[in-house]
Amino acid sequence: MTLSSAINTATSSLQAAQTQTALVSRNIANANVAGATRKYANVVTGADGRLEVRSVAQSGDTALFRNVLNGTSDVAKSGVVAGGLDRLNEVIGDTDTNGSPAALVSALSDALTAYRTSPANYEVGKAAVTAAQKVVSTLNAVSSSVDDIRQDADGELKLAASDMTQILKQIQELNQRITAGTSAKRDVTDEIDKRDQQIQKLSEYVGINVQTRGDNDVVIYTDSGVTMFDRTARSIDFTPTPSLKPGQSGGAFRIDGTVVTGDNAFMPITSGKIAGLVELRDKIAPQFQTQLDAIANNLIDAFSETDGTTTKQGLFQDASATVTGTGAGTAASPRSASSTLAGAAGRIQIATSALGDPTLIRDGGINGATFKTNTDTSATGFTARIATLISNLGSTRGYSAAGADPTGKLVNFAASSMSWLQGTRASVLSTNEYQQTLLDKTKTTLSNETGIDLNTELTRLLDLQRSFQASSKIITTVDQMMAALLQAI
Repeated sequence: MTLSSAINTATSSLQAAQTQTALVSRNIANANVAGATRKYANVVTGADGRLEVRSVAQSGDTALFRNVLNGTSDVAKSGVVAGGLDRLNEVIGDTDTNGSPAALVSALSDALTAYRTSPANYEVGKAAVTAAQKVVSTLNAVSSSVDDIRQDADGELKLAASDMTQILKQIQELNQRITAGTSAKRDVTDEIDKRDQQIQKLSEYVGINVQTRGDNDVVIYTDSGVTMFDRTARSIDFTPTPSLKPGQSGGAFRIDGTVVTGDNAFMPITSGKIAGLVELRDKIAPQFQTQLDAIANNLIDAFSETDGTTTKQGLFQDASATVTGTGAGTAASPRSASSTLAGAAGRIQIATSALGDPTLIRDGGINGATFKTNTDTSATGFTARIATLISNLGSTRGYSAAGADPTGKLVNFAASSMSWLQGTRASVLSTNEYQQTLLDKTKTTLSNETGIDLNTELTRLLDLQRSFQASSKIITTVDQMMAALLQAI
């Protein structure tokens, strides 16, 4: 090696060490920055022995990053559904608590039994009306909560559409800088980190699939294959429904003009917050509403009055409903609910006349004198009407509400409805907990693989310092040799 080549090699080594030291310093500064990856220089040896920093790269693991995106989408979906079910649970409580519809229907049956035992006792009759009021109040409150949950989910979908539009806009801006910088052979690793963070934010709303092309260009699809980003951000559209009615599905969510939610979706998304909100709004909450309505409709039917020709609503009333059925069913031939209007649980109320006169439960006549069962007002020991109500309440019925027991006593149906809710909630919470644990571990593994470790960077800094010292020593030695040579001449 000639003296000139030695000094050229040492000089290039100093320059390479300077570049690498700057990268290490940058890594140390970003050690606590979320999503920052470790940057390093690709150093090569030229034909004349010179060291060259060809490019700046970053640590990465495509498989782990994809798993983080998938895990984020799964957690977001189950978390949304779990949150909605928790809200219902706060209103209802456990199946065996005194405030659940099942417990209150059972308490109503007990109150009627007590009234049959003491039909002349006004206070006992008043207690039966109070028990009925508690059933109504709970059904109204729970139905209102279902409405609120559905409406809130619809509103959150609108906010999600706005957020996704902004995220895609930022991804577009970053992607343009990255592709241009890559073509110009400029360091774009920080921009890539920022783009990856935005992509991860996007995965909270919808399951995504990310593909990388030349010049670090990315294409983003939904988990169902709808294009969300391909050089430009695609449109995100959602129109909220001002007032969702019971049984009514909300508006569809569109990406790039394609419907991705609802029964009519050709390419439905399966994960992410959007999928969770739609499932909560259009499936889980309406299904529970149907069960509540079945309880309300059967109460209206069980306490209806008849004059022998016409059947009308009795103690429990809904201005929108009609009743036509009479008599009790059997296990082989259950009695079907004759009032099946959606939203009955939110509208059901106690007959105003019964609030002021509980003896109407005993004697009948809420709809007038012709509907009285006990026509002798002096017969305060009359119990036939109360016995009929108890029989109706305990009769085997048919229920057109998925999830709960389709046949059986009303109190058993109410209990099975509450059990369905609690079982669904427990399952979703368990799934969410598992998914969150898996996501946390995946993030930790990804951080260990691609993140910045201070100990590693400080060790690297010491190595670069020694390299710098060695290169400086070579330059000093060559300088001394050149000086000695010149003196000898």
